[in-house]
Amino acid sequence: MKVALTIAGSDSGGGAGIQADLKAFTRFGVYGASALTLVTAQNTLGVQRVHLLPPELVYAQIQSVAEDLPIHAAKTGALGNAEIVEAVAQGVRRYGIAPLVVDPVMVAKGGIPSLPPRRSRPLKRGYSPLPPSSPRTASRPKSFFRGPSAPWRKPRRQAGNSLPSAPKRSS
Repeated sequence: MKVALTIAGSDSGGGAGIQADLKAFTRFGVYGASALTLVTAQNTLGVQRVHLLPPELVYAQIQSVAEDLPIHAAKTGALGNAEIVEAVAQGVRRYGIAPLVVDPVMVAKGGIPSLPPRRSRPLKRGYSPLPPSSPRTASRPKSFFRGPSAPWRKPRRQAGNSLPSAPKRSS
């Protein structure tokens, strides 16, 4: 069975973060492993609180999974701050985790920034220690990080054709 690693925050409401990623992995017949970056007090009304985990603990989770399971792909979500981004990048490089889908969650669905504005500046400028060949995604609230080339500014069919195809499901 293929293994996918989600490196993201936890949504106590279950609609986003690692909870949503693990549900998606299961739906496609992929074994899901996780490394938490932050914990939220969150529900369908919004994000009430966010607690960032220490970067050393984030790295230790990646290390623990990578030393035990063959990671076939990984995805990031909310990373929280530059130190956690660096810890994730170290883990990804050390364990050769690829492909890596980078989804920089900087604004939660409720509109509350999950990354303080001063901490998001390097990412807005295009700096990321994560591998440059990694696919990146962005939702509408994150559009100011992508500018006019954001996928929803293209015709939907063209945007869909520009994405890598999903793995075939085994019956």
